[in-house]
Amino acid sequence: MQNSLSFNPYLNFLLHLLGWSLLGFMILLYIPLSWDVKLPYEFWAWQTLNLFVMVALFYGNAKIIVPQTIFKGKFSLFVGWIIAVLVLTQLLSYVYHSYTGLHAKMATVLYFKAKKATNFNQFVFTAMLLVLALSTSWAMLQHWQRTANYRQQLEHDKTMTELALLKTQINPHFFFNSLNSIYALTYLNVEDSRQALHTLSRMMRYLLYSTEDENTTLFKEVNFLKDYIALMRLRSTDKLKINTFIHENLQDMPIAPMLLLPFVENAFKHGVNATQTSSIDIQLYQRNEKLHFEVVNSIFVENNNNSETAEGGIGLTNTRRRLQLLYPNRHELAAGTNHAGKYEVSLQLDLV
Repeated sequence: MQNSLSFNPYLNFLLHLLGWSLLGFMILLYIPLSWDVKLPYEFWAWQTLNLFVMVALFYGNAKIIVPQTIFKGKFSLFVGWIIAVLVLTQLLSYVYHSYTGLHAKMATVLYFKAKKATNFNQFVFTAMLLVLALSTSWAMLQHWQRTANYRQQLEHDKTMTELALLKTQINPHFFFNSLNSIYALTYLNVEDSRQALHTLSRMMRYLLYSTEDENTTLFKEVNFLKDYIALMRLRSTDKLKINTFIHENLQDMPIAPMLLLPFVENAFKHGVNATQTSSIDIQLYQRNEKLHFEVVNSIFVENNNNSETAEGGIGLTNTRRRLQLLYPNRHELAAGTNHAGKYEVSLQLDLV
């Protein structure tokens, strides 16, 4: 995953080339020529040497010294390197000016009193210190970008791996419950069980072809949900009342597949009793880009005397985790017993 702060390598090269070209133009041409005097060739050679030294120091410091010192916690060695560079460049300046007599020649051209070449060149000191500072900052920024990219990629890979694992846990969980439902139906009505198998096969096609990607469409997800409810109606008795309100004027928007089913599946698993009156109310509607989904079901204590309580079955637990991973700060989920003594799940999901 490419960080937005990172440049294309070719663009990066062109930007560096442009920067050094502008700096070279200022040092070698613009400023000296603005003096409107004829300068000795030793001056032009010195300016060119300065530019090459700055380029070498910039990249040598950024690519070699900083990674081998600062990145490894060797700060004292880095400080020693800075001192050594400043001393050596001052020595180079002194030797060059003494050997070529550049100071005296510049005094003649610019009409100032010539003195012996000084031991300290303030321009060289300031220029080299500035180059080292910029080089170190650039190297640190590049290192920070690479580290941020690496961590972001690790987090992305971790999230994708976890989501894939959660999806593989949800699908078998769903099929296990559905096949159990159809198996029970075969003892009651063969024709209905055939219809149930046909519905289940349609649902399997959805799972095979629409859940491979990160997102599916809201229409497909809703149709899948309707198929599941239709399948569960076939095996239900007169004791169960299923009330559904799914708004017809939904906008077809991207949504994570198999996100709504576990809430409905949980209601059928824990809110239905074969001998007592029970109810499941399902409501789905949309306001602008926000999806509202509510499931309310009866509660039967005997249904929850196992490791998968109404609040914590495998499918429901995985769905909570998927919401946290896929829709952080974009969903509101509330679940628990309402004032009527029924179990209620309310989900508000921002689809954009």
